Amino acid sequence: MPQKELARQLGISFQQVQKYESGANRISASKLWQLCDVLDVAPGYFFEGLNPRRKNASASEPAVSSDSDSRSARQVLDLNQAFQKIPETRVRRQVVQLVKSLSRS
Repeated sequence: MPQKELARQLGISFQQVQKYESGANRISASKLWQLCDVLDVAPGYFFEGLNPRRKNASASEPAVSSDSDSRSARQVLDLNQAFQKIPETRVRRQVVQLVKSLSRS
């Protein structure tokens, strides 16, 4: 879904969508809930790969299990943002096939 369309459905600017995607701005719980409704996903979708907090963990401790996980999450966001900018559907399909073939090797 293009950022402009997502922004329209959320009632925000597409620049705000970009800030959410890049992590520059935090998203409120209510806006996250609305986003889940628009994208037809469960809220847990956005937290896959994160470890649950330990009972005594402070709020400032990251929920990711390692620096490697943090880098990987950042790379996934970067890859997704670049992928979204590819205008041709055929090229996007080819990129998906390329990534799938690389993951098998």
